[in-house]
Amino acid sequence: MTPKQISMDLMPAPSYDRQDYILGGSNAMAADLIDRWPDWPGRIKGVVVYGPQDCGKSHLGAIWQATSKAQFMSSLTDRSLQDLDQNPHVIWDHPMPDDHWPEDLMFHMLNHLTEIQGSLLILSRQPMSSMNWQIADVISRLNGLSSAAISDPDDEMLSGLLHKHADDMGLALDHEVTRYILSRMERKFSAARSIMSAINNEALSTKKNVTVHLVKNVMEEQIKGS
Repeated sequence: MTPKQISMDLMPAPSYDRQDYILGGSNAMAADLIDRWPDWPGRIKGVVVYGPQDCGKSHLGAIWQATSKAQFMSSLTDRSLQDLDQNPHVIWDHPMPDDHWPEDLMFHMLNHLTEIQGSLLILSRQPMSSMNWQIADVISRLNGLSSAAISDPDDEMLSGLLHKHADDMGLALDHEVTRYILSRMERKFSAARSIMSAINNEALSTKKNVTVHLVKNVMEEQIKGS
């Protein structure tokens, strides 16, 4: 028996090009809002896209950033507010009611975005209205933004996601293998990413093509380890 080579559990960088975004019923509204910029409604030109892990929020954010040249913010500081004068378009990455997102700064930034006719894209795993914000003016402004939920994918979208992940990793995935995976996987975005990452590691370590037999072994190992 040929021993496996050591394989690092790393997912190659995905393609965030617009043509590589997998569109389906669960994300059509979110994608439409992104494509409609700068024609966003509301006094604050802002959109909230929310959904589960690996559902494509970052991909939509990258598409919008490529068009708008928006700043990416994973927290807020006084400097964040100053930077608006150089670039009025902003992405807030998963804001939460914690010390990384001071609500007084959020309030001032939301007001300033209105004054300078900027725009804001918020990426989140849940709607802003479900979070425990404390300042009433912040709550009203966040709740006034347009929003779109990304729901769990159907089989057609899952198939597209499996093939996108395979393409990102340089793997050949035929229809027989795809059908086998779909018949046994969870209907979740994160499951598509997880199974393809495991298949990639197995294919690299064994230097074998992706076949039903290889995938069967990978999925059985995942079940044992869960």
